[in-house]
Amino acid sequence: MRAERPERGLFEELGGRSGSDLISAFIPTHEKGREVAQDPIQLKNQLSDVEDSLASLGYKPRERDDRLARARSLLDDREFWEHQRNGLAVFVDEDGSVVTVSSAKSLGPWFVVMPVFMLRPLVADFHPLPVLVLALTRDTAALFSATGSDVEAIDLDMPSYEDVNWFVDREVQRQQHPDRAGTDRNRHGHEPSSRADEDAVRFLRAVDARLKEFAADTPLVVLGDDDLVSRFTSVSERAAVSPPSSGISAPLTVDEVRRMVKEPLEKLEEERVEVARSEAIDQLGEGQATAQIGQALPAAISGRVGSIVIERETPPIWGRLDLTTHEIETHEEHQPGDTDLLDRLVVWARDAGASVTPSETPIDGRPFIATFRY
Repeated sequence: MRAERPERGLFEELGGRSGSDLISAFIPTHEKGREVAQDPIQLKNQLSDVEDSLASLGYKPRERDDRLARARSLLDDREFWEHQRNGLAVFVDEDGSVVTVSSAKSLGPWFVVMPVFMLRPLVADFHPLPVLVLALTRDTAALFSATGSDVEAIDLDMPSYEDVNWFVDREVQRQQHPDRAGTDRNRHGHEPSSRADEDAVRFLRAVDARLKEFAADTPLVVLGDDDLVSRFTSVSERAAVSPPSSGISAPLTVDEVRRMVKEPLEKLEEERVEVARSEAIDQLGEGQATAQIGQALPAAISGRVGSIVIERETPPIWGRLDLTTHEIETHEEHQPGDTDLLDRLVVWARDAGASVTPSETPIDGRPFIATFRY
């Protein structure tokens, strides 16, 4: 068995499930190293705590064993643990069926038992910032898509230096210089260095033209030596970021791209979060947003919420919502049958097309701000 990679359809499928006591468990994991051996122990401990919780809810030993049997089978699955990232979510339904999701973010360790699955710790994985990555060498260009720690090559026929410049007639461009006697001769074309500059610019313009197939506001990271990147940014209208001195002389593998774009992706994500936080705070001050769960939940159900900025690890707001009257009952502590209302806010808002931006810190001292479309 391998953990699922987050994708939109899975988020919608898990968000639509409900039952009497669904289990959501979260643990930190590791991609490699000795620490990988500790990851099954983390899950074992969580499942032990889950069993205690089920016992407190009245489940008999046989019922508890049946519910957790498939989740516990993961503990001895060596291949499963060798293909993790930074966090793991384990979802167990009423029949004991298991869905595991690998996260780019470190998670837990913690768990919850409630009538729905807890999904908000994974919202950044399910709805990441999409970024284009352009890898430039002197002769070729390659394009990748990057989201978090996931990088994939884009199957697009990118122009090469040779393809773009094959037609240039070098005989016409040859330069005749004055001879040593100082005799002036007719001058045609350009100096060799000038010709090379023109060929490079022609190549980079052709590359830029292919990028027009992607939305203009999609962030772009350019990998290449500083001079080549500078030339590209001078011919392109797209805003781009690039690691300094990221010179490459041969086509990159996906793993090499993943390593090189880690820092730029973190920078772009930080910028996105900061913009979302600032806009949400401004709209709250203008009365076009709310930080009250009693106002935000009904607005999310009706499709009025356009965006949410939420502290990623803010504690749950336990309670219940009457979907008919929209009346909300909140509790200071988790009671049987309660759901995390913040989780439902995120799920319902996403279902209605709202953007959700997780923040590592409170938003102007608040756990969340939801902005209104109208």
